[in-house]
Amino acid sequence: MLLVAAGATLPANAQTPNTGYSTDALLSRWVVDINLLGGLASQTFTTANSVNNYPNALNANMGNLTFKNGYSFGADGQLGFFFGQKRHFGLGAGIMYMQQQGDAALDNFHIEYQATDSRGNIFRQVVTGNNVSESITATSINIPVVLKYKNRFSKHWGFTADAGALINLQIKNAYTTHASFNDEAIYQFAQGGDAGPTVYDNSPIPSENDWLITKAEFLRNNPNGNYQDYVNAKRALGFNVGEGLTPNTKTGNTSYTQGSVGFIVQPSMNYFLSDKVALNFGVFYMYQPFKNNAQSGYRLTDGQGNYSSVLNNVTASTNQDYGINIGARFFLGKKHIPWYITSIDQNAPSQCGMCDGSFALNGLTPNQAVRVDYSVNGAKPVEYSSTVQADGKVKITNLCAGSYTGITATIKKQNAAGKTVTLSDPPINISSQTTANPAVSGGCDGSVTFNGLYAGKSVSISYNMNGNAQPAYSGFVKSDNSVTMNGLCEGKYTGIMATVSSCSAQGADFTLAAPTPPPAPPVTIAEKIDISTPIMFDVNEATIHPSSYPVIEEAAEELKENRGSYLTINGHADASGSESFNRVLSLRRANSVKKQLTKKGINPNRLKTRGYGSSIPAATNSTTEGKQQNRRAVMKITPAGN
Repeated sequence: MLLVAAGATLPANAQTPNTGYSTDALLSRWVVDINLLGGLASQTFTTANSVNNYPNALNANMGNLTFKNGYSFGADGQLGFFFGQKRHFGLGAGIMYMQQQGDAALDNFHIEYQATDSRGNIFRQVVTGNNVSESITATSINIPVVLKYKNRFSKHWGFTADAGALINLQIKNAYTTHASFNDEAIYQFAQGGDAGPTVYDNSPIPSENDWLITKAEFLRNNPNGNYQDYVNAKRALGFNVGEGLTPNTKTGNTSYTQGSVGFIVQPSMNYFLSDKVALNFGVFYMYQPFKNNAQSGYRLTDGQGNYSSVLNNVTASTNQDYGINIGARFFLGKKHIPWYITSIDQNAPSQCGMCDGSFALNGLTPNQAVRVDYSVNGAKPVEYSSTVQADGKVKITNLCAGSYTGITATIKKQNAAGKTVTLSDPPINISSQTTANPAVSGGCDGSVTFNGLYAGKSVSISYNMNGNAQPAYSGFVKSDNSVTMNGLCEGKYTGIMATVSSCSAQGADFTLAAPTPPPAPPVTIAEKIDISTPIMFDVNEATIHPSSYPVIEEAAEELKENRGSYLTINGHADASGSESFNRVLSLRRANSVKKQLTKKGINPNRLKTRGYGSSIPAATNSTTEGKQQNRRAVMKITPAGN
């Protein structure tokens, strides 16, 4: 059983066949196994109750039949066939010869029954057995039909296990008895005294008037007498008595009438001398029941010298054999030479999204029609058919990136499987990038150029400006592998990702900033400030330029002096942005002036604001200086009553 457990762990060590020897899949399917078996044996007997076969039996003890000192040996030969791709499992059948030897012993045999002597007198025959045992040689012929398992896990070592049914063809028992018996007699006389007729004393305890020809009675009356001489003299007179009487025939044969189906388990270690021959070293266990019809009217003995084998009274026998087996296995025929793919060459697509990849199978039979099946990313395309090149190669082309599994090449009826092939798109990257700032503050004529992308391909660029996601840019990569994004405003650009086909490349963060505008001309303190002087602002800002605060101070003073007057504030913008954006921006600039005046104590109800956008330019919008003059707010005081 330990050998079986050890063998069960071997497949875990044999998942990846070692090189340098033929695995089970390469060995011949047909094998011949020849084994010698030897070990211990046991039999368990069931016997019929034969006491009723003795007339008017008394004080009967028919004994208990046991088997001891058993051992067995034999041989078997099997023809086996292994099936499947790995050839681990198979079926086998053959012939087996086994011989069991041991002793069948019957203990404490004693019987008293009615008998008639040679003169016609009725008496009680008393028979006691001495060493009622037989040396048994049981030979059986069986047909084993077994399931076979084998696993070769190294160049020299493997494991084999057979298990299956034993169909019995014959079992024959030869015996030699060692039994001897003591025969005694008890006579009971009817009317007329000793000369009268005799009758059977059927009382378990003989009557005191009986005539006892027994050892106990003789020694009671003749303590120093010779009992053997006594019984010899009585036997000479025709009385059925004697001590140590042996059977007239001490040997014989008996066969069980019904064989049956048993089973055998036979695990072994194998030592491979070559791919043709392996030696077996293992253990075996056999179990086989038999049935028998007990001999009709069976009596172990019923007269001096008569004897019937103890096996003639057996109705069932269970035989078991267990021990070691030594043998050899011969592999018949040629080894299986498998057809397989020796290697696979693979070429990835040249560019991301291109389907110009390929893989080539090597080691195939040259100049043969071949069909190649495979799945790509789990989907099965149309099978590929071609002819193997003279160098044993077939190449599958026009392949996209993906995982190619289940690769199988079929030539005629032979299949060969290949490993999984993964074709990956080559990575893209932005090799360099250059930026151009807007020409003026508030302008949106900045740009960025990315280099290193695929020429002629459409590209999508996603990005954030000042932390906010922007609509993706779409365009085409120029012949010099670059793409330029124009129309960029001032700000910080992050999260840049350029996508060509299914591949993406990340760009570096960058910031665009316009030149700082020149400061507003200083106000001469000696001169009175004209409140209609334009109040200046930076690009896209509604924050008042510091140079314009004196104008607001002057407006506040004049409004305080003329309590009934009110002030109109008109906001303006340059033409860089959209008209709607500029209109909102110009109104925000007017409201910034209103807010400053309110802080200086002017009632907001006296202040009116308007936004004109870029509709009323103070100068041309085609120059930087002109745009600077257009980013303004202009105040006008209206006296009371007007």
